[in-house]
Amino acid sequence: MSDVLGDPFECIERSAVDTLRNLGPYLIAVNDPPWSSIADQVPAPVTAVSAHDMELTKLDLDVEHTADDGAEFVVGFGGGTALDTAKYLAWKRGLPLVQIPTITSVDAGFTDAIGVRSEGRVRYVGTIVPEEVVLDIDLIRSAPERLNRAGIGDVLSCHTGLHDWRAAVDAGVGVAWNDAAAALGEALLAEFDSAIVDIRKCTPTGIRWLADCYRRIGAACAALGHSRFEEGSEHFWAYAYEHATGVHHVHGELISFAVVALAHVQGNNPEFAHRVVSQAGVRAHPDDLGISRAEFVDNLVGLRAYSHAEGLDVGVADLTDITTDDADHAFDFAATLPRMQQ
Repeated sequence: MSDVLGDPFECIERSAVDTLRNLGPYLIAVNDPPWSSIADQVPAPVTAVSAHDMELTKLDLDVEHTADDGAEFVVGFGGGTALDTAKYLAWKRGLPLVQIPTITSVDAGFTDAIGVRSEGRVRYVGTIVPEEVVLDIDLIRSAPERLNRAGIGDVLSCHTGLHDWRAAVDAGVGVAWNDAAAALGEALLAEFDSAIVDIRKCTPTGIRWLADCYRRIGAACAALGHSRFEEGSEHFWAYAYEHATGVHHVHGELISFAVVALAHVQGNNPEFAHRVVSQAGVRAHPDDLGISRAEFVDNLVGLRAYSHAEGLDVGVADLTDITTDDADHAFDFAATLPRMQQ
């Protein structure tokens, strides 16, 4: 399938410490923890940027402040904010990029699209392919287990994303259907049953499976020029919710909740999504995430207007009149997810 959907980014299992010891002068975008746990074991970066805010104005200041630092590489070290910050800095400065994800909660290290925020709204401003993605299994497994389990969100979203895409194609709108991309999404979903125990236990096998899923997703999105098979109403609702509330969650936890709820709205085997999230041990109950019924309902009922305003792809909110009752029922269903400890 790689000849149709592109070749995945090079992913090498290697320690983060060894990687940085053998790199030239580097600028690093970090989350801390875990940066401080290895900082004294590696050559000092020419600049270390704290990655905590994806607002475009902040990122442009980072570019300006690091412009003359002599870096020859840009490294992303951390979760989604660090990896996307590194993408932006490498792209703007024309430097090679090395990604070192330290958790598996999001697929940002394995995709070429650069996601930022402009006045709180999600924007994709460019693309960049990393020289390599370094998978340090021991480092990733040292993170809180919930941050690694959350990684199922950007794989499980194929369930709702594919449904939205098919409905849009049937309605004659949006990008054309692609059998290879759809087959990839279905294959990833079918693999959950064999991977779910390892994901919950955060075994090396589970970490490798998530990373491999991300690699396949990232390659397909880059080849297609879109992410319709993997991103649908679940992501769009999450964007609307975060914009309205100003609250930012662990990405994979929020998306896992949204897949369960939006699959219910779609009438799209929501029991499957519920089972996967429950068995993987993902923290996705609305009470655990602090999502109120009113916030969920308001942003779901208003999703059509938000999607139109933001130019998002067509999904269930565009093709169905979602009522307050529909939203209430979806919230009730998601609220049957098991509660999880921090």
